[in-house]
Amino acid sequence: MAIHYFIWNGTNSLNKHIRVPNRIPVIRPEERQEQITIPGRSGELIQTEGDEVYNSYIHTVDISIDGAENIRAAENWLKGGGKVTFDSQPTLEQDARVYGSISLGKHSRNIDRWKGTGQFYCSPIKRAINEQTITVTTSGTTINNPGDMTAYPLIEITGSGAITVKIGLKTLSIPECVSGWVIDSENEWILSGNTPQGNVCSGQFPVLEKGENTITFTGNITSLLITPRFRYL
Repeated sequence: MAIHYFIWNGTNSLNKHIRVPNRIPVIRPEERQEQITIPGRSGELIQTEGDEVYNSYIHTVDISIDGAENIRAAENWLKGGGKVTFDSQPTLEQDARVYGSISLGKHSRNIDRWKGTGQFYCSPIKRAINEQTITVTTSGTTINNPGDMTAYPLIEITGSGAITVKIGLKTLSIPECVSGWVIDSENEWILSGNTPQGNVCSGQFPVLEKGENTITFTGNITSLLITPRFRYL
């Protein structure tokens, strides 16, 4: 019989004497939408809030703990917020909070085994664990986005002066760049270390659409170090 697991804030449930007797399902989040009833029209109009906007959801996991002496440690571990990985998608993690109470009951009179459920309130977006960076040294290089959504990368620049960085149809221009500056497309910032550089750019912050993306640049750029931030459902 297969024993499944989950990882909570870097610790495997098996190391906390918690076993998962049933395979943990993969949940696809619900697209955020509204049903609008129009007088005189059959059915409802379905209107989405925007492209790639999804709702958080509750993920319920069956758990089993051997030994009553291990229950308190398990309960103290399963609290608060952090990152969770389920063994059905072992290379991905997502933000979550432990949700509700953990209720355990004894499996049988003769076996010191306790069964119940734990719940996680999960962000709909998953990201790769230990995602690899990509170094681009040649304008015209192509990067494939294997994820399910548009990605908003972090791009560290080695170069200086007036530069442009373009991915697909989005071009960002920096009139006076300094080597080591970072383009943070998710937050729409230009950073020196952790310090935003104010309104020093023009254009659109580059993104990685699903599939193939061509990266071009102009100016005195030696390399771009890209953390792609691929996103999965």
